[in-house]
Amino acid sequence: MIDTYIIKNSFDAMTEKTKIAIQKIQSENVQKAVYKALENINAQNLLKSEGMVVLLKPNILMGKPPERAVNTHPEVVRSVIQWVKQFNPSKIYVCDSAGGQKPGITEKAMKESGIYDVCKVEGAECVPFEKTERLIYEIKDPLELKEISSSRLIKEADLIINIPKIKTHWQCTLTCCIKNMFGTVLLANKAKTHAQAAILERFCSALVDIYSVSKPQLTVIDGYYCQEGQGPSSGDVVKLDLILAGYDGVALDTTVCKIIGFNLSEILYLEKAEKKKLGTTNLKNVEFFGETIESVFRKFKRPKLRPISMPLPRWLADYLGKIIFRANVKFDREKCKLCSTCWTNCPVNAINPPEEIKKGNIPKWDSKKCITCFCCVELCPHEAVKFKINYIKNAIFSWMGLGCIAFLAIISLFFLWIFNFF
Repeated sequence: MIDTYIIKNSFDAMTEKTKIAIQKIQSENVQKAVYKALENINAQNLLKSEGMVVLLKPNILMGKPPERAVNTHPEVVRSVIQWVKQFNPSKIYVCDSAGGQKPGITEKAMKESGIYDVCKVEGAECVPFEKTERLIYEIKDPLELKEISSSRLIKEADLIINIPKIKTHWQCTLTCCIKNMFGTVLLANKAKTHAQAAILERFCSALVDIYSVSKPQLTVIDGYYCQEGQGPSSGDVVKLDLILAGYDGVALDTTVCKIIGFNLSEILYLEKAEKKKLGTTNLKNVEFFGETIESVFRKFKRPKLRPISMPLPRWLADYLGKIIFRANVKFDREKCKLCSTCWTNCPVNAINPPEEIKKGNIPKWDSKKCITCFCCVELCPHEAVKFKINYIKNAIFSWMGLGCIAFLAIISLFFLWIFNFF
């Protein structure tokens, strides 16, 4: 049986500065950096009583080794577990729900990322969210989603610690604190959310609604090995050697933007999260410890292909998103292994297997069904899927484009007639 739990927004206007620590990882000593960052913000005050149930939420997207910087680095997870263990909790859970729909895909990602082995050694329970009891969370004052189905652990945990990774993102430009909690949405429900909120503006609203369900009390950001460019799974690895810690995920994401040289206006969910009183983007409301933003600045390459969003009526935004900004999917015949990841995870069944499964063949893509959610690009374990948007061609051959051409043709003929008449 699935119960229902009502979520309320509890972040009122800030009365005092929130704390953020920026700590360099020296000589590969991740534990020292994590401990120092948490000490600087007095995070120990969150664990004053023994016997607490603590839920850690790393980023476990897919089965990739740590050096590819796709998932939260296992040494960062280990360090957070060891820090929590000092306060004698009754249970430490390490949970996520990986990208994809196949049974067992999260367990596979946990093992191949190295996080499962860390949990086994440290005595934490590494379990996929989809393997826990479910609960329906109703969202108060929703921006896009009225409710989500997720793990009962979100409600029952005494403390939730978000452990995101700094990565660029095809769709959202940045994935870190806010975006990481999308992992609390279970397996195929992620694809459902993409389909229901296909336009970037609406998807970012959905991310904020999802984040409001858990509202992690503490966040430790993995800035050890990061991704720039075509993240979150196919980007270039950047060894940033940073750990950030704080309480306000919005302020932390804002700080990350400043560190990697991204404009806040590019990260649509931040303004929405601030308006929903989930945190602040005003860094004047932040007390920083450790390194300065300027001392650790390293400009990241942006994704080459990003959806465009603007304040438009919903009907027009839907039209532009589905027609003008429609992408062409390209499959690399050399890299593609026909592993079925793309077609089993497409939320609208726009990708199908070839008639014959053999080397050299590639999946079939239906441009009319595609909603440009980038799930296939993000989840392809072989980095064999690429996107390209031909804005001019899409505009010209859309009904709006053809209508404009017809209108211009009529106007031109009219003026030619006037000119010839006189």
